[in-house]
Order: sequence, then C-alpha cells, then structure tokens
Amino acid sequence: MSPGGHLATTAIACAVAAVHQQWALAAGIAAGGFLIDVDHAVDYVAFDGKRDLRPGAFLRYYTEGHMHRAVLVLHSWELFALLAALAWTSGAAWLIGYVAGGLMHLALDLVYNGRLTPHSIVMFYSFTYRAAHRFQAARLLGVSPPRPMPEGFWAAFFGLTDAESPMLDSPTGHASARRRG
Repeated sequence: MSPGGHLATTAIACAVAAVHQQWALAAGIAAGGFLIDVDHAVDYVAFDGKRDLRPGAFLRYYTEGHMHRAVLVLHSWELFALLAALAWTSGAAWLIGYVAGGLMHLALDLVYNGRLTPHSIVMFYSFTYRAAHRFQAARLLGVSPPRPMPEGFWAAFFGLTDAESPMLDSPTGHASARRRG
C-alpha cells in the first residue's frame, strides 16, 4: 500500500479513538499504523547504504524497485506476537493501539502488496523467513526491472497516478503499467 494510503487509514482509526477520548490508544494506533514504516528508512540507510535522505529520493528508491535488503524489523509476525502478548498482559492502551494499528498496516500490506509478488507475501512478513533468505529483497519478492515513479512526490506518496503502481511497501515494483481512465 502507498504511504499515503497508510496515512489515511491510520488517521481515520486515530480519529475514531480520539472521538472516544482514548488518547493513548490513538497515539499507539498512529505509531503502529503509520510510523511502523520507519524500519524502511533504517533499511535504506543501514542495510542498503543509501545516504540521500530527501523524501523524494527515499520514496523513489522503493517505488522504482531498487531495494536490496528487506530486514524490516517492525514488519514481522514474530514481533507482533510478542507485542500482542505484552498488550494482553499489561492492558496498556498505547500498546494495544500499537498492535491494532500495526496489524491494520500489515493487513493492508498483505492485500495490496500480495498481488505484486510471485512469492508468499504472508511468509514475507516473517522475520525468520526473511533471515533464512538473508534479507535479500530479490529472493524474497522476485525480480523485476525498475519502474518509473509516478510523476510528483505527492502523487507517488498517495498512489494517485496508477491503480497498481508500486508503493513504498512493494519494493520490487511488480505492477502493471495500466493507468486509471
């Protein structure tokens, strides 16, 4: 799913929590639903060695399918199992919100990114599975030629130019070139 899609769905979920004055829950949802993608930035810098920190360069790197490593620590079933157990036992509203927001994020990734890879998208979200494949994006997600980013940063951020354009969470860029009519 596009980063803008995650931002919009997270904002709606946070608004529902805020209407009920559940501020800790809303903060957790925001972190789990949108800020979870900070691990893409960590991979970009720490594992792929990129130093161009401009948002457009970062987004282009992912949308055009240049990612080499897919460590993505925060996008893992194992982490969510641990956090769900902690949320259950602690009852901490912010942690419950983080788990809810993060699971919403992963569910949207499964739906939108699953059609972009020839391999199991469900398995991709297992940290152990990614580690077994040495975090190599091409082995995990398949290989495709780089695809041009939709024109303009905001169009790419919100996925406005192509109904199936590759987005931030679909690093190899498997999508048709079909444009919306």
